[in-house]
Amino acid sequence: MRNRLSRITHRVQEDNPIMWKKVVKWIAGILLGILALLLLVFAVAALKPIETDPDVGEDHGAGASSVQPSYTGLLREFPPLNEPPDNPTTPEKAELGRLLFFDPILSENNDRSCATCHQPDLGLGDGRPKGLGMDGADLTRNVPTLWNVGYAKNLFWDGRLQSLEAQAELPLTHPNEMGVTDTTAVVAEVAAIPEYQEKFDTIFPDGVTFENIERALAAFERTLITDVSPFDRYAAGDFDALTPQQRRGLTLFRSGATRCFECHTAPTFAGDTFRVVGVPSDDPGRAGVSDDGDFGAFKIPTLRNIALTAPYMHDGSMETLEEVLDFYAKGGGRAHGIENVDVFVQGFEMNDQERADLVAFLYALTDESRLPEIPASVPSGLPVIAAQENPARELAAQYNVGTASGQEITGREPQVIRVQEGETIQTA
Repeated sequence: MRNRLSRITHRVQEDNPIMWKKVVKWIAGILLGILALLLLVFAVAALKPIETDPDVGEDHGAGASSVQPSYTGLLREFPPLNEPPDNPTTPEKAELGRLLFFDPILSENNDRSCATCHQPDLGLGDGRPKGLGMDGADLTRNVPTLWNVGYAKNLFWDGRLQSLEAQAELPLTHPNEMGVTDTTAVVAEVAAIPEYQEKFDTIFPDGVTFENIERALAAFERTLITDVSPFDRYAAGDFDALTPQQRRGLTLFRSGATRCFECHTAPTFAGDTFRVVGVPSDDPGRAGVSDDGDFGAFKIPTLRNIALTAPYMHDGSMETLEEVLDFYAKGGGRAHGIENVDVFVQGFEMNDQERADLVAFLYALTDESRLPEIPASVPSGLPVIAAQENPARELAAQYNVGTASGQEITGREPQVIRVQEGETIQTA
C-alpha cells in the first residue's frame, strides 16, 4: 500500500508539478493551523490561575489540636436516632422522663426505680454480674448499658423489642424487676402528684397515661448520648487526643488479626445483629425469641464507656477487659468445644504489650459529658438512689492523659507466615 502511494505521488510530481506544489502548500497550511491552535490552547492554560488545594489550617490533619472534620479516615456520622414520628424528643419531655427514671413510684412496692439497675455512676449499668431482682435473687443476664441506646434498632441482649417505648414497659411490668401488676394503679399514683400532673398536661394532650409514661422515659433515654470521647476527638483531627499506647491499640483493634472492627463498628462501636461468641452458657439468647436465631447468639453491645461497665458479657462472667481479650484471643467458645462460634471469632496471638495497648484504646472510648444528673429529689418524695464510687473513672482519666501505663514497649519477634492456596493472611 505504501509503495503504491509512493508511486502515485511520484507520478503526480512528474506529470503536474504545479498541482503538486499546491497540494504540499495545502497540507503545510493545515499543519500550521493545527500548530497555531495548540499554541493558543497552551497559552490560555498558562494564563489561567492554578487551582490549589484549600488551605489546611492547624485545626485539621494529624497535628490538629481542635475538634474539626479532618482527614484521619476515622470520622463517621452517627445514624439517625431510632425515634418514632409520634414521639419526638423535646427538652421538656426528656426532663419529665429523667424524673420518672429516678422515681421509685413506677415500681410495685415504691422501692425501685429504673436507675436501680441503670446507675449513672456505673456506666448506666449496676456493676453486678447479673441484675438484682425484687426478691433479692439474680436476674438471668447482665444489665446492658443505656449509653447510645437511642441508636439501637434491637433492644435487650436477645433483641426482643425494637423501640424504646415498648422497651420501657417490660421491666416495669416484669414480676421480678419493678413488678407492676396494675398499670392503672401506677397511672393514678403519678396523676395524684400535682407536679407530675402539670408536666404531663403541658407535654401530652391526653395527660397522664401509661403510654405517655413510656414515651417520656424513651425521650429521656434518647438523650443518653456519648460521642466526644478521646477517640472521637482523634477521629476529628486532634492527633494528641490519643496517647501513643492508645494509637497502637486502635491499630490492633482495626487489624485483620483481631477483627474487633467487624462487629464493633464505628461510630457506635455496637451492632444490631446477633453473634455467637461462645461464652459457655445454657442461655439460648436470640433463639429464645426468634425461630431463625442461633442458639447462644446475643446482640453486639456497644464498647462506648465499656471501661465503666464491668463485669462483661451477657452473663457478667468476665470481670476485666483483659479477661475478655484473652477469651477472644483463644477463639472464643471454640476453646470450650462450642462449634457454632461466629466466623469472625477466629482467635489471634497477642503479647502482654498488645493486650495492654488494646485495653488502653478501649479506655479512650470513655465519655461522660452528657452524664444524667441524679436529682436531689423527685416529685413523689420517695428516696432516690445514692451516688456510687466507680474506680474505673479514675483509671480512665489516667489512661486518657497518658499516665496510666509506664510499660516499656516490647515488640514481637518477626514472623514468617506462609499462606496456602485458599487461605488469607488473617487465617493462615
